[in-house]
Amino acid sequence: MSKNIVAILISIVIVFFLVKDFGFIFISLPIFVLLSYNLSNLILQFSSKKLNKRKTKNFEWIFLIPLFIILIFGRYFENTVGGYELFWKSAFASLIFSSSTVYILSLYYNFSNDKPKINNVLSLSIFFLLLMPSLSIYINYRFSISPDRKEIVEINEKYINNGSKGGKSYEIFIKTRFDTNERLEISREFYDEISNINQNVELTLSKGVLGYDYVKKIEKH
Repeated sequence: MSKNIVAILISIVIVFFLVKDFGFIFISLPIFVLLSYNLSNLILQFSSKKLNKRKTKNFEWIFLIPLFIILIFGRYFENTVGGYELFWKSAFASLIFSSSTVYILSLYYNFSNDKPKINNVLSLSIFFLLLMPSLSIYINYRFSISPDRKEIVEINEKYINNGSKGGKSYEIFIKTRFDTNERLEISREFYDEISNINQNVELTLSKGVLGYDYVKKIEKH
């Protein structure tokens, strides 16, 4: 139990500093999974003393389900202004869902103190970490709370992102209240139309139900 508490505290401190920079995303995510796992495991130690469980259940592969959701809803992330902040707010909310789910399941199923137990808890932690941000991004995009509005912004720079598999994405960076270099995806045709210096563009913005703007259209100004 003490090891879980120490791991939770250390993970919180590290994640707190790393989430401020998108460049550390591939470090902060595994540490966050470690945080979620230890929190669920800590709760599991309390619940396991209450009842004799009737059967063992395998949840090892449940983390694969959100991957399909990400493929469908993930495309809305790039053009959500402040999407990175919304991602992490949703990720921290996932701690409540993952730990609560582990606790409830432990009342009915046997989480034995061995490798299957580790895999089950870890899989459930990853499941909610992937699920909650994806759903939050989509819900914010799908349900708006105000009429569309126009906003003129200046481009910091435009950029061609060469993917690892040979594909390319075309991007611009603008200043927002969330980031001095907020990234937005654009089409290749629009990329060719705009300049890289002193170029203003007109954004059509929709305020989502979770309070974040979604960029519906980008036009040359």
